[in-house]
Amino acid sequence: MHTPTPKDLDKEIGAWADRMRAIVDGRPLAASVSGGKDSTAMALLLKEAGLPYVAYHCDTGWEHEETAAYVRDYLPSVIGPIEILPSDKGLAERAIHKGIWPSRRIRWCTDELKLKPAKRFLGAFDSEPISVVGIRALESATRAKYPEWERSSLFDCEVWRPLLRWSFDDVIAMHTRHGVLPNPLYLRGATRVGCWPCVYAKKSEIRLIADIDPARIDRLRILESEVEDARRAKVAAKGEKLIPGTGGVGFFRHRNGRPWPIDKVVEWSRTSYGGKQVELFAPAESDAGCMRWGLCETVERDGDAPWLSVDQGAPREEKSSPTDPVEDERGGELAPTGEPS
Repeated sequence: MHTPTPKDLDKEIGAWADRMRAIVDGRPLAASVSGGKDSTAMALLLKEAGLPYVAYHCDTGWEHEETAAYVRDYLPSVIGPIEILPSDKGLAERAIHKGIWPSRRIRWCTDELKLKPAKRFLGAFDSEPISVVGIRALESATRAKYPEWERSSLFDCEVWRPLLRWSFDDVIAMHTRHGVLPNPLYLRGATRVGCWPCVYAKKSEIRLIADIDPARIDRLRILESEVEDARRAKVAAKGEKLIPGTGGVGFFRHRNGRPWPIDKVVEWSRTSYGGKQVELFAPAESDAGCMRWGLCETVERDGDAPWLSVDQGAPREEKSSPTDPVEDERGGELAPTGEPS
């Protein structure tokens, strides 16, 4: 029985809620709330259906301050209390301690700041809970393959995705239905409101952060140097030598593995190449990590945010740059022009 969409809730919510109660069978519902639109709509649905839940949020210490305030101050007033799962060290502090930023190859951010805290939280229930997450199939081809119900070996419990068949418009309709404001970052043009930025940030997301939050870019610039200093100190403390071509300053890494300093990344984010923007830092679709388990906000794929004005959402006139990636005739991505391959 698929979850009714907002336009059908008035006539179907009762029967659906009864069906879900029978399936849940008294097990506690643990709702992961990221501060994004999908998890908010999910919590509103559970609340309207009269299905009791405990909401929780994994605090990475790397969210925008407006997302943190939205989760801590505003959302509890509309969806009820939210258990904040803090980390002993946030992303920046852990990166300095480790002397390395998370990357596609070493995804310690997801594991240490989201999956492990969530696993501890879910494991603390007196009886086995159901993890409820706001994943939608229309977000990507990979997520379209997810089942609505799935047994998680990681969390040792069932995972339920009630919004799996909802559209972006359905999510917005749920906010409107309950008079709930979106995360303020959406109103400023953001499509992702989790880590700020994520190591997998898209080109447009990097440009937006540089435009609306230059202080974050300034902070990244300082942190990049601190993390690199920490890496060098660790190598020296072991009596080892730096391997040429390894390490280097950069929160983001190019697909070729080389780190790019944040100023270079921002410069690249303001360019285009023949009208086609190739993501240097975004990963291939994966069914692992925080996105699969609803612990972070993912990129919207099935429509533009209606909260954006025409001016905010309009494409910019841009010029190509020698740092744009190019493709060879076989379609394979090469290093950016001007960069050694």
